[in-house]
Amino acid sequence: MSEQSVDTFELWDRDGDGLVSVQDITDGIRALGLEVDADAIERLVAAADTNGDFLVSKAEFDAALVTGRLEVTDADAAFRVFDTNGDGRISVEELESLIRHVGAGLVDLPAADLLAAADRDADGYLSPAEFRALLDELAR
Repeated sequence: MSEQSVDTFELWDRDGDGLVSVQDITDGIRALGLEVDADAIERLVAAADTNGDFLVSKAEFDAALVTGRLEVTDADAAFRVFDTNGDGRISVEELESLIRHVGAGLVDLPAADLLAAADRDADGYLSPAEFRALLDELAR
């Protein structure tokens, strides 16, 4: 895994204004070449927004991560986001990216160990079903 620390908030704050908006998230997902579910993004922002301004500050973002208000509820959409090469499976490198961007501080195991534990068919990759089972296990 890379030693470089990645601030997940900064990844989503695409315009650098110190706030994450629905538009920031929408732009980020579209930059990956993916379709956007605007309703899901609005629900995500609403879940983290504690002052009702429809924006998520760094403090709100951090608090939402700690309290679990930001969670992956659409495993298929998450799979498509982290399957960066579009080959229909998650590699150890792609799983490392997931841990850096979503699970930082919440996932203690190295990506290779997580993959090995969740890789039911032992092909060295996670299928959508294996990925969904891993997310379910991590949510416990």
